[in-house]
Amino acid sequence: MVNVNLNINSKKWLIVGGGVVATRRTKKILSSGAIIKIVSPKVSKSLISLESKNKKIKILKRNFRKSDIKSVDFVLACTNNNEVNKKIVYEARKNKVPVSNASNKSDNDFSFTSEVKINKNIKINFSTNGSSPYFSKSLKLLFNSSIKKELIALYKATERNEKKSADKKKNRLLKETAYNKKKNIKVLIKDSLEKLKK
Repeated sequence: MVNVNLNINSKKWLIVGGGVVATRRTKKILSSGAIIKIVSPKVSKSLISLESKNKKIKILKRNFRKSDIKSVDFVLACTNNNEVNKKIVYEARKNKVPVSNASNKSDNDFSFTSEVKINKNIKINFSTNGSSPYFSKSLKLLFNSSIKKELIALYKATERNEKKSADKKKNRLLKETAYNKKKNIKVLIKDSLEKLKK
């Protein structure tokens, strides 16, 4: 898989399932401005609450139908039934709609990353191509607790120096950072900050 950032604002998503995974995915997709249709006989209280507050979510309390895939851009198969998820994947691919199967990491056209938002311009994604969501989440937690503050400081310093700094100086700094493998990441960031101040 190739990691890409997609603008999914106003894209139509079908999420089949109403449990923990469907709830987590709905929150993430909704934050990007997408339109979501959820199909499931049972739906979490959290999803019902989200629907009541947001016009971009529509919940249909019933089983999946083939016709649900018509006019959608992406499909998520998030039921607790592997056979139903396989059927959803089959129908989505038949209709040439990208699909992700929550119950089978090798049966996905796309997967979700663990995201750290530095600011409105900078996001860092951790991905295992869907093979270990727990590990991606662990990386995110480690990142947040250890070097996020330092990276924000580095970004601000870089932004200030963007207009002032000559290309040669910036290229030298990047090369020094890339090749100095013996230093830990916090020390590298601190060194970069010091050099940007000069």
